[in-house]
Amino acid sequence: MPSHLRTRRTSGLLAGTALALLLAACSPGTGLTGEGAHEDTQPAAEAGVRHSDRSYYVEMADGVRVAMSLYYPGGAEPETPRPTILVQTRYGREGMIRSFERFVEAGYVLASVDTRGSTSSFGPRRVDIGPAEIADMDVLIGHIAAQPWSDGNVFAQGTSYMADTADIATSRPAPALKGAIIREVDFDVFLQLFFPGGVANEWFLQNWGGATKMADEGRSPRPGEDYDCLARAEDCAPLWPILAPVDGDDDYALLREALAGRQRWAPDDYAQMEFHDDAGLNGYVFFQSAPAAHLDGIRREATPAQVWGSWVDGGTAEAALARWRSAPDVPMEIWLTGNDHSNRVLADPFLPDVETPRPGPDNQFAVMDGFYSRIMDSGYDDRIIHYYVMGAGEYRETADWPPEGVAETDFFLAAGNTLSTARPDETGVDVYHVDFTAQTGDRTRWSTQFGTAPAYSDRRGEDGKLIVFDTAAFEADMEVAGTPVIELYVATATDDPVFHVYLEDVAPDGRVTYLTEGQFRAIQRAPADPQTLPYDMGPAPHSYRREDALPVVPGEQMTVEFALFPVAARIEAGHRLRVAIAGTDASYFRRYSNGEDEVFEIARGGEAASRVSVPMRPWSDE
Repeated sequence: MPSHLRTRRTSGLLAGTALALLLAACSPGTGLTGEGAHEDTQPAAEAGVRHSDRSYYVEMADGVRVAMSLYYPGGAEPETPRPTILVQTRYGREGMIRSFERFVEAGYVLASVDTRGSTSSFGPRRVDIGPAEIADMDVLIGHIAAQPWSDGNVFAQGTSYMADTADIATSRPAPALKGAIIREVDFDVFLQLFFPGGVANEWFLQNWGGATKMADEGRSPRPGEDYDCLARAEDCAPLWPILAPVDGDDDYALLREALAGRQRWAPDDYAQMEFHDDAGLNGYVFFQSAPAAHLDGIRREATPAQVWGSWVDGGTAEAALARWRSAPDVPMEIWLTGNDHSNRVLADPFLPDVETPRPGPDNQFAVMDGFYSRIMDSGYDDRIIHYYVMGAGEYRETADWPPEGVAETDFFLAAGNTLSTARPDETGVDVYHVDFTAQTGDRTRWSTQFGTAPAYSDRRGEDGKLIVFDTAAFEADMEVAGTPVIELYVATATDDPVFHVYLEDVAPDGRVTYLTEGQFRAIQRAPADPQTLPYDMGPAPHSYRREDALPVVPGEQMTVEFALFPVAARIEAGHRLRVAIAGTDASYFRRYSNGEDEVFEIARGGEAASRVSVPMRPWSDE
């Protein structure tokens, strides 16, 4: 396996993310079997994880049994009916309480479910979030609402995978679902995680797919551990809370029966996938597992949702904004942070020494609890965006995106590796020999989805491997807020190039601070008619469909225009903006260019004026 595809050790700070919990939780337990084994087994990894108050199987419409764990306020079935938070996970249902203890203490019942075919539930797992799993949501919501301890208010909530399931739940005809809190979602899992810009994020697919496959099959996903619950009953206890038997299954017979029928998909099922509409070897298309594929239902049901994303967490900020654009009539509160995937660590590249998240944990809980309370008290019909401004350390509010006063500002590539606000009359070509060692490092927007918080350091050294273009120093503070777009008039040496483009801040002392990035495979460059797309893809959209692919002729100039991920940041007076262009990110993404040397000939000036468009407005203290 290439070195950049090896699993990185998860950061202790990130142990709260569901996937990090999955990897961390499988340390040796007591190995007890027989009556009372589950109660006596000590979790080895995570403080705050505890056994449920009740756990049992719920039968789905087709007879498949899905494991549910309940956590009651005060530890006993409530005498007074309570609202319920439904979490649908594939990382082990009894590990979820750590993120929801405060909700239980506040009076909510937590219903945590292993989705069908994952960990302790029955059924095959030929795909994540497949049609049957989605249909299960109706049964689960109805089952919860019918319980004597339920007041009929069910809310779907979760982060990452659990956010995707919560989002899709809002598309279902389930009257008891009153709202959802959707944190770090992948609205389009193809474009916002696995294939941004059509470029394969092999590091994540291989590591995430491999780790979850092992867990679903009853094996420890941690390197160096050989626990196998299906093979050996004595290995089941140490795998808690990833694997959790229901009440009464003291010998793990039901749990092991569930594992025996797994039929789990493998990462290689998607190894040959290239386009948005491609099916894997398992017969499933990534996009069909994404909330965006269920947009009609989301708009029809109009369930109020609080949606969280981050400027430095994969494509989650774009996911939240895509949902906002695509469902304009749905009540929605958006939070765009500068935090990591777990929202437990601030990852503002301008504030590398500050780790306390913004909002802090207490304020995050207050925001979420307040959202639910408002729905139950008077209903929720607002649409508002709260966004964090990197470099300023503060939040702003807007009812529009981009915010009022933001204008697209064109910066044209010019001679001397500069960016000019005027289209250059002088034409020229800048030649870049792609350095295939270029990378973003092991603490980035991509690593955080696998448990390691972003920590972008000074990029001066790495920029030496790229071709860069700088603006003049700004005379006054500016605010970038929106989606930058790059347009390149470029010829390449091979017929399958990709572009990795970074927008950066350059301080007077030369320090280079990461702002955002975008990647793009040139064969996807055909502009798309927005009316033909499954949702509002924002500026410079492409279909990414196989039928729309355009061949690249080596040496022949082409126009490549694509959006970077959105961002909000303050650019101080005296600082410059930089565009840095690469042909790979060896840390995470597949190497293209047919494995050959690659050369970019980037035109500037005249009719072939390559440019970057940056949404900006003068900074003002609000």
